Amino acid sequence: MEIYPEVKLRVRISANDVHYAGELVDGAHIMKLFGDVATELTIRYDGDEGLLRAYEQVEFLEPVHGGDFLEIIGKIVKVGDTSRKIFFEAFKIISSSNDKSQESACDVLKPPILVAKAIGTAVVTKNKQRIEHKNNKNL
Repeated sequence: MEIYPEVKLRVRISANDVHYAGELVDGAHIMKLFGDVATELTIRYDGDEGLLRAYEQVEFLEPVHGGDFLEIIGKIVKVGDTSRKIFFEAFKIISSSNDKSQESACDVLKPPILVAKAIGTAVVTKNKQRIEHKNNKNL
């Protein structure tokens, strides 16, 4: 049985990423990060960026604010001839402490907080697949 790749991306959400009042970040920004993870996954699996074609499920579970650090995890969970089903999770791993006397204070979150998750499908056409796999069917 083939082991499918997993990718982790860590980013700090900047003040430029804030979209709403209260320094709240919009869900589209997290979707962009999911897309970046999907791109790395298909490069690692197929040798090509492929195309993130669709999401079948997206859930935003907790707010994300400017200054938060996120860890985005993506894993290919099913492989077809040209499709790769990917499970995504976004975790808040560091957050502002909201201590008014120390504006730059932050807290490492243990355990991290799941802020969003999704299932998506990436496609890499046969002519773009540069890596050959012995077993590319369901996990």
